[in-house]
Amino acid sequence: MAYRRFLLPAALFLLLVFSAAAFAADHRIEGTVTDSQTGQPLVGANIFLEGTTIGTTSDANGHYVLTGVPAGRYTLTVSYLGYRLEKRTVVVSAPTLTVNFALTPVVLPGQEVIVTATRAKFRETPVPFTNISRGELQQRYWAQDIPMLIATAPSVYAYSDAGNGIGYSYLKIRGFDQRRVNVMLNGIPLNDPEDHNVYWVDMPDFAASVQDIQIQRGAGTSIYGSSSFGGSVNIVTSELTSERGLKIVSGAGSYDTRKFTAQFNSGLVNNTYALTARYSRVLSDGYRERSNVDLWSYFLSAARYTANTTTQINIYGGQEITHAAWDGSPEDVLKVNHRDNPITYPNTID
Repeated sequence: MAYRRFLLPAALFLLLVFSAAAFAADHRIEGTVTDSQTGQPLVGANIFLEGTTIGTTSDANGHYVLTGVPAGRYTLTVSYLGYRLEKRTVVVSAPTLTVNFALTPVVLPGQEVIVTATRAKFRETPVPFTNISRGELQQRYWAQDIPMLIATAPSVYAYSDAGNGIGYSYLKIRGFDQRRVNVMLNGIPLNDPEDHNVYWVDMPDFAASVQDIQIQRGAGTSIYGSSSFGGSVNIVTSELTSERGLKIVSGAGSYDTRKFTAQFNSGLVNNTYALTARYSRVLSDGYRERSNVDLWSYFLSAARYTANTTTQINIYGGQEITHAAWDGSPEDVLKVNHRDNPITYPNTID
């Protein structure tokens, strides 16, 4: 009986102690976090009591609540990206303490960031690509446009209106047409700025002045821009030679195809300057009827070399006279005449 009389007061004492401790910790801090200039609530601001594990973030209305805060003196800190950090000294004694913050926007200081990009490299760049060297280009090239020249690369498809690879030619990579393929010439976009197309017909015999071509399949490196989800084609023009010379090339082939090229290299002049100039003309009747072309182009490259820098300028252009052949022919007509062109008017010239 004496044991029970002792146990009851002890239990009541412990209950009062734990109740007082719980009551002492049952404080809360609440408030809002806003922009000092606009008054708009800041969502996701970090609010915490320094030296404790008590913290939270502001909600969609900028409101925050810290619960279970023992009575005492604290440093209340609020941080938000793009705003000045703010600290307040608070004394927690009442059940609820309201503390509002109006943060000031600041410009975040930081080091200079330089973004660079290069062509894809084997075993270094996570992009499927194919490099076609100058040696390979010289083996394949006769007078065809660049899309036909690279058509054997994986995932690449090319065709031409005339049917023989000269004139209006088109390129596809992984099924995307050339409007969704970024074509670069020495790292400079070649796509038309209005419709993002590439008009290869204005660049006849351009492959004669190409050093190498890289084809990237799918999303390319950042240098190629946002429209390169089909792929990218980076064309690098030929390096200037240190040897002086004149080269004249003439050839002929099927469908009355003829090509004439004259190229002059100055070599290295005074160990400082170099120049190369090319003129080309390509004519063909085309595989399809009335798909004849008469094309000419020029390419000029000049460079100045110093001990630390190389300055180079490339100028190129051309002109084309092409009979329209972009319309398809019905299947029953093609069974009789594979070369049919439904555009019959002889002066449908571009």
